[in-house]
Amino acid sequence: MINIYFKPAKSKGFKKISEVRDGAWINIEDAEEKDLDFVAKITGLNKQDLEDCLDPHELPRIERQEGNNTIIFIRSPRKSDKEEDLLHTHPLTIIINDKYFITSSITKSRTISSIFKKSIGYSTTQRSKLLIYILLNISQRFNKEIKSVRNTVLSQKTNLKNIKDSDISKLVENEEILNQYISALVPMKNVLDALSNGSYIPLYEDDSDLFQDVSITMKQCVDVCNVNIKSIQSLRESHQIVFTNRLNKTIQFLTAFTIIMTIPTTISSFFGMNVGIPFASNPMAFVYVIFITLLISTGAFYIFVRNKWI
Repeated sequence: MINIYFKPAKSKGFKKISEVRDGAWINIEDAEEKDLDFVAKITGLNKQDLEDCLDPHELPRIERQEGNNTIIFIRSPRKSDKEEDLLHTHPLTIIINDKYFITSSITKSRTISSIFKKSIGYSTTQRSKLLIYILLNISQRFNKEIKSVRNTVLSQKTNLKNIKDSDISKLVENEEILNQYISALVPMKNVLDALSNGSYIPLYEDDSDLFQDVSITMKQCVDVCNVNIKSIQSLRESHQIVFTNRLNKTIQFLTAFTIIMTIPTTISSFFGMNVGIPFASNPMAFVYVIFITLLISTGAFYIFVRNKWI
């Protein structure tokens, strides 16, 4: 779906227009092949250069193409309701030239949608500022999602003794989320460094502060991700120790219980032989055998408890 917006500098909101014009922001959601044809037509780009826009696994990078077009591939955090969905980030492609500012996503980008709802002070003709603003919003969203993961990990630390299998699965999932965030943030930091020298898009003096904010936020996100991954790994090791200790105690108890139960079984086997045995002619033989069995079993149980084997 293609939407075209235009916003003068003094306007408070983005205005949707029906026709492409110079200085417009063209936003494409749920991008398809036909949308690439449209972009290729208005930018003069080769369609083959745009096919990576539809790749859900595309890594962040920057390219300069013919016609003074700059293509920037970035990724943004996403949440999915589908358990089988293993991607926790989704690609966002930004194309900048002398006429248009184009954003394309194979899904609905929450970052772009939120920007259209805000009243920002930039016009759609200020393409470099829009780019930096999008990068800043994405880095802030990464920061927010990372904090959410961190809070989940911290809550599991406080409940270490009551760990469940589902908690281990959640830890593995959170670790995968953070790894995917790092794999997106590190190359995005390289893209930001490439943009900061002004060789891809023109920059102005007041853009340096925004660039610095984005750079600091992304660096913090990477650092926090690494710290949280180490915390998850440490927590997993602690959980493994807890599970191992539980297993050892269970095996220890079952072993002791088996030994105690073996005693009456052995005694009853002796007195079940078809040979001459003690108390064979005594009418109280059964009572004596039961008493001896209970006495030996109780003694064994006392020894196990005293040595803390059960």
